[in-house]
Amino acid sequence: MACMEPLTFIWPGESPGTTVRPAREPEEIESRADLLLIDSRVEALWGARLSWNKPRVVIPGGEACKTHENLVKLWKSFAEAGINRESAVCVTGGGSVCDLGALAASTWMRGVGLELVPTTLLCMADACLGGKTALNLSGVKNQVGTFHPAETITICTAFLKTLPEAELLSGKAEVVKTGLIGDRKACDAILRGDCNEAVSRCLSVKGRIVRQDLNDRGVRKILNLGHTLGHALEMLLSISHGEAVALGIPAAARMGGENDLALELESTIAALGLPTRLSRPPEAEEVMPLIRRDKKTTGDGRVWVIPRGWEDCRLEMIPPDREEKLLREALKALGHDR
Repeated sequence: MACMEPLTFIWPGESPGTTVRPAREPEEIESRADLLLIDSRVEALWGARLSWNKPRVVIPGGEACKTHENLVKLWKSFAEAGINRESAVCVTGGGSVCDLGALAASTWMRGVGLELVPTTLLCMADACLGGKTALNLSGVKNQVGTFHPAETITICTAFLKTLPEAELLSGKAEVVKTGLIGDRKACDAILRGDCNEAVSRCLSVKGRIVRQDLNDRGVRKILNLGHTLGHALEMLLSISHGEAVALGIPAAARMGGENDLALELESTIAALGLPTRLSRPPEAEEVMPLIRRDKKTTGDGRVWVIPRGWEDCRLEMIPPDREEKLLREALKALGHDR
């Protein structure tokens, strides 16, 4: 696979731009940061090949790391390392570690420089770009967060060689999501195993959308395709983020009445090795309490991202009196026996 080309994104307002640069191997990664925050698994597998002479803080990865207790630990590490307003930190790991580390960087002394080195396909194709940071709270994903775009992001797909299959699948689900939103060729690339092209295309789509709406007040919400139900399934069933999003994408199509598109999407998702069914789908009564806490909830109802076709996804308000009925039908469709 050819190495992806560098990308540059200029954000609105006073937010710094983001440069995305490729590296073929970990040894090629350069950093100006004063402190390295690194996922514990990445440190064990690749740490010796990251030859930066910087202090390191090792963070256990996974969704469970996104707690306020770990945020406080990082603040204390920043204090011990003497991180100040002119400093930068580099976060190396998957989406959860990058969410946590970026939140710490955004809140320490009201914001210090940030570099990201994503090491999972999900983080490379989606989570690393756009400045969102997050913690989970009371069993709900990403309830606490800020916007703090990284100044540089280094994409090194060599890290994917040691990525567990389940994590690779999670990233493939995000590629399907982004391809459906804005570039079908991203899906074509991941179907033939070209991660460099898939990541490059996904970042181009996301960057184009985020440039219009950095603070997630309007069109950027389109990037939540599959996530309204997906986040609820992820937390309720303890399945991976990718599995949950893979289930949530065709469910959103069905909620919009696009049943033929849902079947086509399930075929693409299944070809990538992702699930399209659950042995026991949850009931609407189990899911609704989590969905009600979705960030796209308004006084008039909830905005859902509804795919109407490839590269044609829309933000549509579904009022409460229709939502639960449509959701019940979509959940039923996730069962094996239909």
